[in-house]
Amino acid sequence: MGAASSTDERARLLAQIAEALQIPVSTFRLRNAGDALRNGPAATECAALLAAFSRIDDPDRRAKCLLMVEGFSER
Repeated sequence: MGAASSTDERARLLAQIAEALQIPVSTFRLRNAGDALRNGPAATECAALLAAFSRIDDPDRRAKCLLMVEGFSER
């Protein structure tokens, strides 16, 4: 039961990430994801950003980081 639960949680998280990035979940499973999204972020870039963000222990710094990234995303 634990493995299925873990798999379900990963699937939900991946779906949330894809929705936030406005890309299909299948992008993360493609061998050439870069070809699928020429102007969008690569899965490795997304993973690196999430990994770095998760290492920020201070809630205020996380908030500042999020504001900065959101600022870069404004068009």
